[in-house]
Amino acid sequence: MTIYPKSITRPLEALGAASAYGALRLRLLGVGMLRLSLRILMIGLVAGSAAFAQDDGSPRWLERASITRAKQPDWVTPLITASANLEEAVIYDISRKIPTNGIPVVTAGSNRGIQFVPVGALQLTVATSPYEFHNNTRVKNGLGDTQFGFKYRLASSNIEHKDFAISIATGVSVPTGSYQNGQHSGTLTPTVLGEKGWGPFNVQSTIGIQIPVGDTYLTGQPYTFNTAFQYRLGKMLWPEIEVNATGFKGGPSDGKKQTFLTPGLFVGRIPVNRNMGLTFGVGMQIAATRYHTYNHNLLFSVRLPLEARRER
Repeated sequence: MTIYPKSITRPLEALGAASAYGALRLRLLGVGMLRLSLRILMIGLVAGSAAFAQDDGSPRWLERASITRAKQPDWVTPLITASANLEEAVIYDISRKIPTNGIPVVTAGSNRGIQFVPVGALQLTVATSPYEFHNNTRVKNGLGDTQFGFKYRLASSNIEHKDFAISIATGVSVPTGSYQNGQHSGTLTPTVLGEKGWGPFNVQSTIGIQIPVGDTYLTGQPYTFNTAFQYRLGKMLWPEIEVNATGFKGGPSDGKKQTFLTPGLFVGRIPVNRNMGLTFGVGMQIAATRYHTYNHNLLFSVRLPLEARRER
């Protein structure tokens, strides 16, 4: 999710009575959708584990995810760049960036969260609504917008064949953020994702555009291009370097572009039990262009990928 400078955000109190009422309704709708989605997910996981277990004790929904993963490359999703792969996992990210005012902002949560594969080549994501810590007494801390994601894998092949994947995805955000921590309107973010591997080396890339449902003149339509270069060292080390570029069409930053270089390192997957692994990631976004809305973005990521136990 693109984070805009405070100069193009406004507190809810500045809106008129009608706009404030509409924003409140959208906020309540987003919270309700998030709670309902989490309840449905938890009920489904518990029911699937109890009623549809395989002979080895692995639930069938994990077996389905394992079959899906067997048809695609097997590497770690980068820190920023989205992967064309499908995966059942729980992901939690934390970042600490330095905006142009020099006051650090800590964000707990991201547009990733609970990922699951309900059928075939479709992945659904219920994101963890980010919480913003501003370290500034003039700006209130609070929750960001509610986000969901849908990804469909168009084509793929595992490492034994062509080792590639191509997918399309759409991110959806609902403006439920408190104070100045969300956007003015809901957004849709269509994205094309592709990746290719050559032995232990792989390249993962995405291109997408964020389309506001309303108030386009305030935020514009930022478009992103992300590419990650990743290498596997041994069984559990994954060093990487990413190029994260954003251009702005319309809005206060119209015509401007910013690019970051993001070196990072992952350690994983560390076995936790027969159906779960653990992966840790760390990195930093460093501005490579004169224009940038923030810099030195320190990133931490914890992932719990899930799959059925494989017989060896």
